[in-house]
Amino acid sequence: MFFSNKNDVNEIMRFLNEFDSYMDNELNDINTDKENKSKKLIQIEDKILDIAKKLRTKKTEDLKVYGEIMLVCEKLSDGYTNDEISTKSSDAKINYISKTINEMTFKVNHAITEVSTRLKEYQEQNYLNEVDTGLFRGGSMLDLLKGVNSLKDEITLILKDNYRFALVSEYESEILSDESRKLSRSSMIQAVTIEETAASIEEISANISQNRTTTSKMADYGKKVHASAEQGIVLVNKTLNSMDDISEATKKAFEAISIISQIAFQTNILSLNAAVEAATAGEAGKGFAVVAQEVRTLATKSAEAAKTIENLMKDLTNKTHEGTVTSKNLVDEYNILNENISETISLISSVETASKEQEIGINQINDAVAKIDTFTQENAVIADKVSSIAKQNLNFAMKTVDKMKSIHFVGKEKIKIRKNEDQNYIGSEKRE
Repeated sequence: MFFSNKNDVNEIMRFLNEFDSYMDNELNDINTDKENKSKKLIQIEDKILDIAKKLRTKKTEDLKVYGEIMLVCEKLSDGYTNDEISTKSSDAKINYISKTINEMTFKVNHAITEVSTRLKEYQEQNYLNEVDTGLFRGGSMLDLLKGVNSLKDEITLILKDNYRFALVSEYESEILSDESRKLSRSSMIQAVTIEETAASIEEISANISQNRTTTSKMADYGKKVHASAEQGIVLVNKTLNSMDDISEATKKAFEAISIISQIAFQTNILSLNAAVEAATAGEAGKGFAVVAQEVRTLATKSAEAAKTIENLMKDLTNKTHEGTVTSKNLVDEYNILNENISETISLISSVETASKEQEIGINQINDAVAKIDTFTQENAVIADKVSSIAKQNLNFAMKTVDKMKSIHFVGKEKIKIRKNEDQNYIGSEKRE
């Protein structure tokens, strides 16, 4: 047998038990008392002790590696990715595990560092760079890196749209600001013009009212003139009748004068005959001759007076005839005047009616212009507010464009807005 006695076996079992406890880290040391031991047993124990020391040394090294592995894993679980395993083991498998863990922490650290760098760049409005997705072949980490790049792409699209919108908004706001300023100026000019127009219309309204009053008075005067003309016609007709009476009386007077003239002629003849008879009578007829001479003289004077009166009567007859003709003409002229007065009155009435309608119309226009004036004043105020809002909007758009210019992203320099020949925005951006 290998062992000579039972004591040796017991001693070996005791030693193995201590060795087992030592290997389980229950004992820090093994009792190596060599008294009362055989030489073979001491050799066995020494050999086992050498093996135990080698195992203990290897275990100590492995424990350091395990400790660093645990520390790296704990730090990794707490979010620290910049640690690594530096201790080496004599066990190739453990070293491979350490190398794998170091590569893992390096990739994770590199990926997280790059993600952190990109996020800081994004925070600083720089979206030009992407995260390197070649570190991982798949899994959540690759999804994370792709997600960051996808986020960058989505933000870039949003920034492109926002930049286009900002450029369009700036351009349209500038146009709106210019047009609103023009509108404000036009509204102010329009308000002043409407005010002046309202004053002019009010003056015209007063003039039309005055004209209507004047035409009304003219119509009244025309009616009075018409009545006077009719009265004149009556008087002229009376005058014409009087002229006829005068003409008739003149004829009768002329006939009486003719009789007087004939009597004077007969008296003259009789006085001649009496003078002849007185001359025949001689001395006795001298007195009678004187009387006959006087009678002849009176007859001659009567004849001359009759002749003068006859001439005057002829003139009177002619004048009466002329007066009659003139009176008839005057009646005709009065009739014409009366017709003209009637036409004038009719025209004045038409003018008066038109003036009334004009007054009503101009009053309505005046009211409408007053309302327009009110609305224009309100529009002027609104236009001024619109101008102020447009100016604020332009300032906001310009600030937005300036802010967007400070943001860096792919394709920014290619974003343009397209305008037509009239410098008006058509509505689509230019993509080169």
